[in-house]
Amino acid sequence: MGTYNMPEIKHTNEQSIPGPSPAAAKAVVDPASAVAQALEASNVKTSDLEAAIAKILAKRHAAAVEAAKPKEPDWTKVTEKDYLNPAVYIPVIEHEVPAYMDMKLKDKEYEVVWGARDQRRYGQLIAMGYEPLRKEHVDPNFLAPLPFDSEGNYIYMDTIAMRVHKRILYGKRMKALQVSLNQLSNRNRPPRVRVKDTFGLSEPVSPTVGDFYEPSA
Repeated sequence: MGTYNMPEIKHTNEQSIPGPSPAAAKAVVDPASAVAQALEASNVKTSDLEAAIAKILAKRHAAAVEAAKPKEPDWTKVTEKDYLNPAVYIPVIEHEVPAYMDMKLKDKEYEVVWGARDQRRYGQLIAMGYEPLRKEHVDPNFLAPLPFDSEGNYIYMDTIAMRVHKRILYGKRMKALQVSLNQLSNRNRPPRVRVKDTFGLSEPVSPTVGDFYEPSA
């Protein structure tokens, strides 16, 4: 049997497929260089590009943080025993005890003083120029931790908040300080010689009776 040779077929309408351009081939191999070259050829500023990238990264970070947050359960279906189930997320709320006696005033010429609510002490403070603190005296940017009572007073336990001008308060404190300094000054220089014939030698020596002593020479 003789051999059969396949005839050679020539395609006259054959079209060649072009390969990638050198620039495209280089971009595939080195994308960073391609981006750098594209930026150099464009009018985009580096600062604008960095700002856009930072914005995108910040948006992605915020989305990742939000996705990582645990989701609260449907509180209409949660029962008392569910807090023992570790699969149920129940957030822990920590309450900070406020400083009930802190206060900020609108008028900076005044100070807040807490006084006893008994009539005797309250009357003394009123006579010295103190006045009950009212809601309109409080700094509008300060949130008072306690509400004012039905009479408009700010009460904490057995004390009441009162407003007093700094001229009155600081003058009172300065006077008390001066009295203390005078007492300490006298105590540092006690008399050493007893005045003759003031009292018997058998009596106890009392340094508080300053009239019976005279300083030593």
